[in-house]
Amino acid sequence: MYLQLALRNLSRTRVRSALAVIGIIIGVTAITSIGIFGENLKKTVMESFGDIANEVIVLPNSQEGFSFIDERTVELIRKSPYPAAVIPVKADSFEMTYKNQKRFVTVYGLDERGVNELFDVAEGTSDLKPGKTIVGSQIAESLDLRIGSRITVDGKVYRVSGILEEQGARFDIRPDNAIIISERDHKADIFAVIVKLENLGDIEGFKSYVQATINIKDKKVEILEMKSILDRIEEAFGQINLFLMAIAGVSLLVAGVSILNIMLMSTIERTKEIGIMRAIGAQKPDILKIFLMEAGILGISGSTVGSILSIAGGYFVTKLIIGEVSEILSMETVLFAVEGFVFGVGTAVISGLYPAWRAANLEPIEALRYE
Repeated sequence: MYLQLALRNLSRTRVRSALAVIGIIIGVTAITSIGIFGENLKKTVMESFGDIANEVIVLPNSQEGFSFIDERTVELIRKSPYPAAVIPVKADSFEMTYKNQKRFVTVYGLDERGVNELFDVAEGTSDLKPGKTIVGSQIAESLDLRIGSRITVDGKVYRVSGILEEQGARFDIRPDNAIIISERDHKADIFAVIVKLENLGDIEGFKSYVQATINIKDKKVEILEMKSILDRIEEAFGQINLFLMAIAGVSLLVAGVSILNIMLMSTIERTKEIGIMRAIGAQKPDILKIFLMEAGILGISGSTVGSILSIAGGYFVTKLIIGEVSEILSMETVLFAVEGFVFGVGTAVISGLYPAWRAANLEPIEALRYE
C-alpha cells in the first residue's frame, strides 16, 4: 500500500520527479566515473613500476664523504643470500658525435646481464662486447640511429648493437635519452648498485646484512627501497582520487537539495490530503513511511541508472586521458558502482527526512483547514 501511494504521488508531479532523478543520475555518474578513472590511472602507473618493486638501490653515502662504491662493497653485496641479481652501474656525461651532430649524453656502464635484467631490447641485441653500444629509444629516434650505426663517444668509435624499448620514468637509471657501453669500456667509478631481491620480504634482511657487513664501521652506503616509494605513490593516488570524487560529489549534493525542495513543495501541496489521511486513522509513522519511500524511489531510480552509466563514463574518461583501458569490468569497478549507488540512495533519503518529518507532524485539524 505504501509503495502504491508513493508511486501515485510521484506520478502526479512527473516533471519534477524526472528532474530530481536526472540530478541523482548526474551526481552518481560523476562520482563513480571519476573513481573508476582514478583507479585505472593508479593501476596503469603502478604496473609501469611493477617490475621494480623488489629492487633496492645501494648508493654511496655522500653525507659521510663517500662519492662512489668500491669493488669490495660490490662483492660483499653479491655474497648476500638475498639478491637474485646484483647490477653495478657506472655513469658519466660525454660528448657524442654522429654524422656531424654533437650533443652531451649520459653514458651508462653495464654488463649484458644487467641490460637484460633491467630493460627490453626493441631492435638488435644486448651485445656489449668492446666497441659495441646500446642506445635509448629517444636518442635513437632523434638522431635516426639504426643497428650498425657508428657513433663517437669521448673520442672512441662504437657500433650500435641494440636499441632499447621506451622505458619511461624510472627511479634507478633513465636510459631513454642515454647510451650504454660495457662496464669494461667505461672508466668512471660505480655510482650505484641495483639489487633485485628474490622476494619482497627479503628487504629487511638485506638491509640488516648491509648494516652488519658494509656499514659496520662507517656508514658507507645508503639503501633506497623501491617498494616504499611505490607505496607512497599509491597512497598519493588514493588521496587525489578521493579529492576528485569529493569535487564530483557537489553535483550529488545539488541533486539532494533538489529532492529536498521537491519534497517540501509536495508537503505543502498535499497538506489537506495529509489531514484527511490522519483524520481517517493514518498514524505519523504511516505518513513518514510514504514520504521516505517517495524519496527512496527517486534515489534508487537515479542511482541505478547512474551506476550503469558510470561504467561507460569511466571507460571513456580513461580512454580519453590514459589512451588505453586494460580492465574496466574489475572488482574495483563494481565496488565503485555499488558505492555510487549507496551514496545516491543515501543522499535522496537524507534529503527526504525533513519533509517527511514535517508532513508526519502536521496537526490533522490544521491540515484540513489548509487551502
